Amino acid sequence: MPLRLLTSILFAFAAIVLLHVPAFAGYPDHIVKIVVPFAPGGGTDVVARTLAQEMQKDLGVTIIIENKPGAGTIIGTQSVATSPADGYTLLMATFANAVNPSLYRKLPYDAHKDFAPVALVARSFNVVVVNPASPIKSIADLIAAAKADPEKLSYGTYGTGTSAHLAGELFKHMASVNLTTVPYKGKLIVPRYS
Repeated sequence: MPLRLLTSILFAFAAIVLLHVPAFAGYPDHIVKIVVPFAPGGGTDVVARTLAQEMQKDLGVTIIIENKPGAGTIIGTQSVATSPADGYTLLMATFANAVNPSLYRKLPYDAHKDFAPVALVARSFNVVVVNPASPIKSIADLIAAAKADPEKLSYGTYGTGTSAHLAGELFKHMASVNLTTVPYKGKLIVPRYS
């Protein structure tokens, strides 16, 4: 068989094979979305926006933040669980995502099967703060005030099942006090005084 004919057959065969092999673009080749299951302005949102800025620099594509608050992170988490499994919709998961399966009998997603961890991005702490004009200046003062008037004090959280909520419930149990839990829908704004 002449070399020219053999070369033509090989090129034809290669062309046929390449027609049936899907073309894979490098990841990412379009916008990546990070879903934050909380309202804008809170700690998780700030961390996600900071992460997005760095990811944009490194990956060279637009990274957008989509806030989907509600139901103690369930609404935003469900939106990611039902998104295409293509790596373009990410969840900024938090403590609540780990705890929700033990708090709710049925979730609209399977926390263990519908998600794969990618990276630990940040750690945060829960702190107790009061208005500076308050007579409460310590945890001992807080416990004493709660025991003196069990129906008077409340504490705010960013949703049922969040770390602040569970830490508050643990505090109530350990201190044998009653505090009313107030889950806020969004960022708690603390005014600054000059």
